[in-house]
Amino acid sequence: MATVITSTALSPADEKGSSIGYAASAGSACLRRAGLTPADVDVLINVGVYRDSNVSEPSVAALVQKRIGINLDYLHATDRHAAFSFDLMNGACGVLNAVQAGGSLLVAGSARRVLVVSADTHPSMDPARAGTAAFPYASTGAALLLERSDDARGFGRVHHRSLPGGHGVNGYLPLHEAGSEGRNTIAVDRDSGVLERMLDLAVDSVRDALAAEYGAEAAQAPTALDRTLLITSQPSHDFASRLAKRLGLAADAAVTVEGLKGDPHTSALTYGFTQARDSGRLAAHDRILFLAVGAGLSSATSLYRLTGDTEGAVR
Repeated sequence: MATVITSTALSPADEKGSSIGYAASAGSACLRRAGLTPADVDVLINVGVYRDSNVSEPSVAALVQKRIGINLDYLHATDRHAAFSFDLMNGACGVLNAVQAGGSLLVAGSARRVLVVSADTHPSMDPARAGTAAFPYASTGAALLLERSDDARGFGRVHHRSLPGGHGVNGYLPLHEAGSEGRNTIAVDRDSGVLERMLDLAVDSVRDALAAEYGAEAAQAPTALDRTLLITSQPSHDFASRLAKRLGLAADAAVTVEGLKGDPHTSALTYGFTQARDSGRLAAHDRILFLAVGAGLSSATSLYRLTGDTEGAVR
């Protein structure tokens, strides 16, 4: 048994620019695509980092839960089915951290379905300020639904790796600039050479994950990534193709997210999966290697096994 993705949805940028709105609209669309209602969700995990007006309380997950309408008055519902929601913030690695946390809840039987939402926006909620040199992240959101599978399909173990030294990327509110505009202000600094450090970490992370799954010798074999689609975080538009080249893979072995202005950040893995599914690319592969690299510098990696008819397995 393993944790599987049973539905996904994207929330492209619009004129509203609200991360809560993006996450909620993606989550609602994800449930509709699965033929489910908000009452069918047991746990909601929000992994978005940059949010409306730099709000920190209450939990953004609770606000998204309310917007979607997930079991808001469970004491008066017929089955008294409660739902739990929480924020889990770890940048680009957040989705795979949520897979870990959600998978544990699923295997323990304390949840049947876990909805993972992600969204980032400039705190001013002005989409024109997103995807720029000052704020490189796209203003958008995504959602994926996790359930348990009775066969070998789904996520394997999530592997982690980190590098010593500086964080590489720092997002913060400069206090000297806060003032009356603090709720609309954010600064994102990237160290020089951080993309090369991210690529180095990504290569090592892939090799570590393959060695852990198949043994050191098998991980070094030229066929180790045969029929494996690489879905990565997207700190630059050419990050996925550059990583594929470093791994000795064809450029089309990795998914480059299209149609966004800026780095999809916490939504990158869901975007990559959804675009690959909708374009039919999953059918040519047996596995997906999900890889996220973000501030820390840290990485998260997991192999996802695809079997049978992908259109039937993934809605």
